[in-house]
Amino acid sequence: MSDRDRIEQEPDRVPVRRLAGIGLAALLVFGIGTLWAASVQRGAVGSVRSDTAPRPAFAGDAEVGMVFQTPFEGSLAATRNEAARQRLESVGWVDRDAGVAHVPIEQAMDIVVRRGRL
Repeated sequence: MSDRDRIEQEPDRVPVRRLAGIGLAALLVFGIGTLWAASVQRGAVGSVRSDTAPRPAFAGDAEVGMVFQTPFEGSLAATRNEAARQRLESVGWVDRDAGVAHVPIEQAMDIVVRRGRL
């Protein structure tokens, strides 16, 4: 193998000055864009802050549509689910004529285990 066929690895170095210059130029462009946008906003509205948007109609309500807006209150869910919980934990008839009853899940699992089949 001759000298011109030999493969040499380039030195591992990062062009720090070039990267820093690109970063500084990007920050400068961003700053100029921010100042330009603020001047356009001041010219159009008279202030950087825009108070022209109306207050949403349902703001502050506990429930908007089917989404609850009170994340750390357990009482709302507890009151809505209390009737369902009492029914799940009790024994009663679903259809007396057909002989269909509802029982708590633990009791139903015991019945299935005693019968030995699913």
